[in-house]
Amino acid sequence: MYDLTEEKDIKKFVRESDCKAKFTDIANELHDNGTRFAADVLLTDKYITGRDVQLAAFRHLNDLTLQGTDNFPYVYSQDYVNAIEYFVGILPNPLDLSQKIKPYGFESFLFDSAIGWRDLETNGSRFHVVHFSTARKQAKTFCAACLLNFGYFVMGLQGSAQDFLVASVDSEHVNKLFDYISLQARQIISLPQFAEICKQQDVEVQATQIISHNSRNIVRKGTASGRNSFDSKHDLFAIFDEIGGLEPKYDKKVSDIMMGQGDNPNRLLVKISTAYPNPNCSFKHEEDGLRKAIETDSHDADDTFFLNFAQDSENEVFHPELWEKSNPLLHDEKTHDKRLNGLIELKNNLERQGKLSDFANKSMNMWSRQFQDSYLALRDINKNIVDSFDIHGRDVFIGIDASMTNDNTAFGMIFPYEKGKFHIEQYSFIPFAQAKSIEAKEKQDNLNYRELAREGFCEITSNPSGTINYDQIWDWLERYISSNELNLKAIVVDPAFLTWFAKRVENYEPDWPYIPFKQTSLQLNQPTKGLQKAYIDGIVTQIKDPLLIDGLNNAVMVSDRGGLIKIDRQNRVSQHIDTADAVINAWSQAQNYFEDFNDGQNVKLLDTMNQEQRNDYFKNLFGV
Repeated sequence: MYDLTEEKDIKKFVRESDCKAKFTDIANELHDNGTRFAADVLLTDKYITGRDVQLAAFRHLNDLTLQGTDNFPYVYSQDYVNAIEYFVGILPNPLDLSQKIKPYGFESFLFDSAIGWRDLETNGSRFHVVHFSTARKQAKTFCAACLLNFGYFVMGLQGSAQDFLVASVDSEHVNKLFDYISLQARQIISLPQFAEICKQQDVEVQATQIISHNSRNIVRKGTASGRNSFDSKHDLFAIFDEIGGLEPKYDKKVSDIMMGQGDNPNRLLVKISTAYPNPNCSFKHEEDGLRKAIETDSHDADDTFFLNFAQDSENEVFHPELWEKSNPLLHDEKTHDKRLNGLIELKNNLERQGKLSDFANKSMNMWSRQFQDSYLALRDINKNIVDSFDIHGRDVFIGIDASMTNDNTAFGMIFPYEKGKFHIEQYSFIPFAQAKSIEAKEKQDNLNYRELAREGFCEITSNPSGTINYDQIWDWLERYISSNELNLKAIVVDPAFLTWFAKRVENYEPDWPYIPFKQTSLQLNQPTKGLQKAYIDGIVTQIKDPLLIDGLNNAVMVSDRGGLIKIDRQNRVSQHIDTADAVINAWSQAQNYFEDFNDGQNVKLLDTMNQEQRNDYFKNLFGV
């Protein structure tokens, strides 16, 4: 057992531990290209790789040391490795048909791992899912085509009536991938190694499918957004391209593919994508789960191969010498300068246009909004996530962000604990009046509110009209405070909520301390910056709540003429930030919990302003 959760530099850890000797022995024993790549990643400086690739290499080499031991039911078969390497090695280069393909080290690592690792019990594949991500133009399509055609022309020859699927989010992407696969297939059926059997099986490469008329093996296309059904097929191999751009409402299509594959021991679903701006998607959630499983050696992902080429931080966007982490083809000395100069030019052009975030997503393979004036980077949110927290009997500050018809009404709860640390939670009420139905609201926001309600993160409004039900909100708040025996320090109230809330407090809970809090940049500036710093500094915790994570990640910073900031959202229809607003409201009071006296921070704020900013500050205060 091992735990790499706290190890930022996996390569350094290997070199300073007993893993170095074990992995060196493995590298000296096995000489396949995939194992050689993994060994070079961790034991040499041949490649510039990110942490996720180093994790994949560590997993591979460590698993090789476990072969033949109890409770490790897998073997790395050189026969199967040789089969995939031979197949790829005889393929003509599509850019120069006179030349054979020589896969790069990372490509061999992908091929050899996906095909070479076998399950001792079933004698089938160990990995039934491949999760593969790189920056754009890094041979993802080529790798997918090789695996699909290997499945069809090598594995498929051993059976009949077998389905193979080429899928993507829409017709544009699926046609591009299928065109590459079919081009490769046309070359394969003319190769001496396959010409005779392809003629016997009457293999035909058509415009929309590849079919063996005698065995009835077929490669077909499908899209998540199309009317085609995936659950009626039993795909031996399936490739899903750009799955990171799949809207949550189509997630069932992927589930249908996997259900259709059944328990075939050689089934394989290859998920490939580049990062997208919105991390609220299954592919990104899966990425985070796979990373954690490998870090902790939990074996929760023994059936999934995870290979992610990405930068380790947003700062690396400005360091071209590190871009090989997300662009592994930069390792090729022959094309390095041309590729690098092209990336630098692209970065500079997009930066001038204010679109550096596009470069971070597509060319650095980062799920990041930092360059869109993002409030919090996803990594700064995720690093503060804990599995659980006991709120019972604690002091609490509560912030309220109110709505009526479209936006959610959110409560943000902050619990001070230990010395200088705060735990944050939220609870939301979901209206659907403007969207007309909760189903439409879910599609609009790309959030499964009904499932989130079952998990205890929110409630759907009980008003048949779809508007917010104040009675429902009040009843929850009273129960929440009383049942958890909370010591309420303050409720910070959005003025939009104030009239009815003040009356409820006066009539039913007169001891509750509530504070009206205007939603202006003047009022919000300091707590907005303070909460941001708290997340970055790691003095807060939260559970893995999709509504809170999404709200914080959707938020972008906006400033007024005086330079004072608050948060907003880019898409006013589909992106919600109400949970972030509610937490910031609560933070305005909670932040001083551990302070014994006023340290003059608010006064110091004026010292940081220029004369024009101070004039605007006093105008806002006194209306002069």
